[in-house]
Amino acid sequence: MHKVLMAAAAGVMLLVSGCATSKESAAAIGPPQPALWVVRDADSTLYLYGTIHLRKPGARWGGPAAETALNEAQEVWTELEIDASKEAAMQGLVVQYGIDREHPLSTKIDPARAPQLQAAATKLGLPPNGFDAMKPWLASLTLTVVPMVQAGYDPNAGVDRAVDRIARAGGKTMRWFETNEEQIRFLSGVSEPLQLQMLYEALDEINEGPAALAAMEAAWERGDDRALATEMVAEMARDYPELYEALLKKRNAAWTEVLTRELAGAGVDFVAVGAAHLAGPDSVQAMLRARGLAVERVTPAPY
Repeated sequence: MHKVLMAAAAGVMLLVSGCATSKESAAAIGPPQPALWVVRDADSTLYLYGTIHLRKPGARWGGPAAETALNEAQEVWTELEIDASKEAAMQGLVVQYGIDREHPLSTKIDPARAPQLQAAATKLGLPPNGFDAMKPWLASLTLTVVPMVQAGYDPNAGVDRAVDRIARAGGKTMRWFETNEEQIRFLSGVSEPLQLQMLYEALDEINEGPAALAAMEAAWERGDDRALATEMVAEMARDYPELYEALLKKRNAAWTEVLTRELAGAGVDFVAVGAAHLAGPDSVQAMLRARGLAVERVTPAPY
């Protein structure tokens, strides 16, 4: 479940992490070399860069190729607008779509899971009934993200936020694909049986998240999109086809439509979205290629 939900909307992940305190962590040594792709036509250049939403403070956001591409860009795209002043509104949306006090979570789950859920709440520093007001999707995301934050990971150190900070400091025009509400609805809109399946798997894997994220980070840092496709995308498509359709395939198709229109104009764009969107058979690159566009990898592949 941790691998699947690491592809979740970045904005929701930021708010869920707010109930945990991260530990100090050492800065990463040496620059990573994540995968970078480019699409060009006569008057347009479009860079595609996968991100990791949670990193440890001090970790590098990218290598020389990504730095050069971001510096070259006039417009920078992220999944959603990154604006601290709007976090209160985002919290209101999480309450609207993720809290259900009239139907406690304890009445929805398999009774045999109740002790496990209470133990998980205690482990995360919540009261034993701390999940009761949450809908299953929000509880599963909390169970996934909070242990990672407790292990030292921080969405404020994530690649998306680093790109946003650098781009704004450089006077770039900021663009984004989705609103906060759209991001939340991608998760909250899946069926309740699927939400419960996500919750049970998150409970079973509560101790595995930080190690799994570290492995995904390592694949991302060496630019191994094939490993990310196997570990994140294929698992979601196999075990959670409804979630795969909602979180990846439909969003990738919508973004591809936007980027195709963008290529009809002129200029240089840098697109930074979750790495899962740029891996696998339904990636943004694959959809652009299906439209007859040439997508080239800029950084060397490690395979």
